[in-house]
Amino acid sequence: MYDPVRLKSFSELNSVNGVVNIAIGIFDGVHRGHSAVINEACSGPGAALVMTFDPHPISILNPSKAPKILNSIDHRQTLIERLGVEYFMVLPFDHDRAHQCPEQFLDEIVNSCRLGSICVGDDFRFGKERKGDAQLIGKFAERYEFKLKVVKRIKDDSQCIISSSRVRDLLANAELSAVANLLGRKFSVSGSVQRGNMMGRKFGFPTANLDCSVPEMMPHGVYAIKALHNDQLFNGIANLGFRPTINDAKDTRPLLEVHLFEFDQDIYGQELEILFVDFLRAEKKFINIDELKLQISKDVIMTKNLLKKDS
Repeated sequence: MYDPVRLKSFSELNSVNGVVNIAIGIFDGVHRGHSAVINEACSGPGAALVMTFDPHPISILNPSKAPKILNSIDHRQTLIERLGVEYFMVLPFDHDRAHQCPEQFLDEIVNSCRLGSICVGDDFRFGKERKGDAQLIGKFAERYEFKLKVVKRIKDDSQCIISSSRVRDLLANAELSAVANLLGRKFSVSGSVQRGNMMGRKFGFPTANLDCSVPEMMPHGVYAIKALHNDQLFNGIANLGFRPTINDAKDTRPLLEVHLFEFDQDIYGQELEILFVDFLRAEKKFINIDELKLQISKDVIMTKNLLKKDS
């Protein structure tokens, strides 16, 4: 596995030695269709580079229709790293970039590296008014003698095209098995473990509070999860939400709390990746702490049974 270098500009791309194969796209969610494009960049001789944009172009071009993001840039890089990518390039997307003609964008690429190939999906559009497409890239490929690899959109078992919008819709309904089918893996988020109010420890269920970006569309409630820490997987349970029973009014955004089974390591400040396996129930406010503790005990039993089947 590589540890991809993060690049932020074409001048940094110019410092990369050797032939570069570039996969271009947003790649939010890193679903099976995205993986197919990225795998093409990894298949040729030379270094594989994924080029993406932040923020999402639609948030600049048409903010009212901007999609809710599935993965933070950092976690996207982690997921893409696992495909064998050596460089991860994040170009700031602003009004200047939005109004750049597609030919200028391609000029920047070919003038910044020894280009071996450009890999895109067959629906890829770029440049001012989305006038750039695979046909235009093909003309540049002939002129500058690099390869163009166009990947057809991937379909699932029901012959529906896999897309980030479908992932969002399924995730909003907590259909985690269907999401995993589109991704080719379980949906996950990652972040560092922060100190909380230690309330879970008082209940007998110590939790790790994650500082991470959880997609806005995910339902609040209790999830069966697996946690990846130092290349080891641990079973556990997670609550996403505002903890209505014990909320001290300081929670200004949803909190992801994770309780790992048979785990007693000190992991404050360390990274955890949380893989969502199943949705148990919606978040609710209990009459008192005893009722909450009783429900948590039931949730843990149910989760352990679910994760046995998932092993």
